[in-house]
Amino acid sequence: MVLGAARQAAADTITLEWDPSTESVGYKVHVGLQAGSYTQHFDVGSATLFAYTNATAGQRYCFAVSAYLLSSRLEGPASEAVCGYSNAPPTLVNPGSRSSTTGQSVTLQLQGSDPDLQPLTYSATGLPPGLTLMGSTGFISGTGTTAGTYSVTARASDGQLTASQTFTWTMTAPAGDATRPTISIASPTANSTYSTTSASINLSGSASDNVGVVQVRWATDRGSSGVAGGTTSWSASSIPLLDGSNVITITAVDAAGNQGTDSLTVTYTAPAPADTTRPTVSIGSPTANSSYSTTTASLALSGSAADNVGVMQVRWVNDRGGNGVAAGTANWSTTAIPLVTGSNVITVTAVDAAGNQSTDSLTVTYSTATTPPPATVTLTADTRKAAKWRSTRLSWANAPWASVDVYRSTSGGPLLRITTTSNTGAYTDPIFNKGTYSYQICAQGSTTSCSNTATVFF
Repeated sequence: MVLGAARQAAADTITLEWDPSTESVGYKVHVGLQAGSYTQHFDVGSATLFAYTNATAGQRYCFAVSAYLLSSRLEGPASEAVCGYSNAPPTLVNPGSRSSTTGQSVTLQLQGSDPDLQPLTYSATGLPPGLTLMGSTGFISGTGTTAGTYSVTARASDGQLTASQTFTWTMTAPAGDATRPTISIASPTANSTYSTTSASINLSGSASDNVGVVQVRWATDRGSSGVAGGTTSWSASSIPLLDGSNVITITAVDAAGNQGTDSLTVTYTAPAPADTTRPTVSIGSPTANSSYSTTTASLALSGSAADNVGVMQVRWVNDRGGNGVAAGTANWSTTAIPLVTGSNVITVTAVDAAGNQSTDSLTVTYSTATTPPPATVTLTADTRKAAKWRSTRLSWANAPWASVDVYRSTSGGPLLRITTTSNTGAYTDPIFNKGTYSYQICAQGSTTSCSNTATVFF
């Protein structure tokens, strides 16, 4: 037997071919995960080619073939097994523990390979700040900015299977730098206190260091934190405030881990609620109805919203998981919302400045089911004879399928699939015994999208 593998959209295919017997026999193909232990069995008639279309990438399969007499169905012993993969996983070399100094340029080439010679893409998590990876080559480069020990997980993928390696990367600060950076808040005030009726605040200022500032971050004593944009000139936007006193501390960090801070105490007084009118919101696209069906794995929505004062935000949530904020308010739209097979209830909420809300919902039914295309397929069959052999020549037209299953009935028996072949419009079936033979072709994997039945007699 000879094994071959092919990649398909939904599953891999392993194809077997074997030398025909000199007797008038049919064949059975036996499939399992171990040689000699077979859990699936396929009667392929007199065909000597079989395509196993449900192979899982990375899974090793074993195959054996047995022959049976067409006249008596007496089955002989199975052949020796052949085993193989439709797709073997890639490999990735562990680069080992790494050590670098902040502020200095570093490079690392990940070493991956694929036994099937498929192209690989690379990714990594946990890299020290300042380092980046090129996904197409596995090349890591950059300049580390923050001292520390980082656990890095690198991955190599062939598109289906992934190999990963975890290693430690230690970033140490340059020796001899013990000088702390300086930092100051300049806006909205250089004073130590500030009062506002806004629920968030923007800060900006400057920082400096004898070597260089690598990061500016902020934190409040009410539980929020983040990283500012910039270093020597920095800014932090939309820092959330809670009612009452909020102490915001800004911290500058240099490559040696030295830190300098400045603080601002912000007193937030929430405005008294006055607006009690709820906004209105409606979904207009892809439908204004309450339900919608699709075979696409994501769906973008759009619509309108209105309020007596003004809509501040339109957001969405899917009861099957996922949420986000729409673009726009009076006329809003979402990015493509991921769907899960079955029913997805997507709720869109409009919010005004006073916190009043209203909603509209759309129930989206997502289905991946496909139906073989309808067709009126005409099948004809004629006999061919030579000195020592016979065959049936099948011809068909109007079949829209990429591949077809060929079925044969012998002397009034049931129609049995004898092979799967590419849709070339013709197939030759060798015949070893006299009798009446009936044929039919169907779309691959279907028992309903089929041709008429054609019959010949030898």
